[in-house]
Amino acid sequence: MNVIWLIVVAGGTAALGGAIAFGMFNQNPRRTTFALCGAAIVAVIALGIGVFVARVPNTAPSNPPSPSGNQYDTPARPSDQNALPGTGQPNR
Repeated sequence: MNVIWLIVVAGGTAALGGAIAFGMFNQNPRRTTFALCGAAIVAVIALGIGVFVARVPNTAPSNPPSPSGNQYDTPARPSDQNALPGTGQPNR
């Protein structure tokens, strides 16, 4: 179902862009050619950045807290609500 919505949204956007490009091309073909080349370059750069970001591994794992409370045993556990910085109070 998600693929159908992707096709509908992307197809509508492509149709609108094509209609605008056709109208621009009828007005001034040379300027439209440069604009479309610039848009294609931006699209290729955006696609490259998207592929790069998709292939980079996650920078920090997202571990949900467990019912046993072992998230407090990690090195960066949440501090106590009443513990003030610099007072040497324990974090629990």
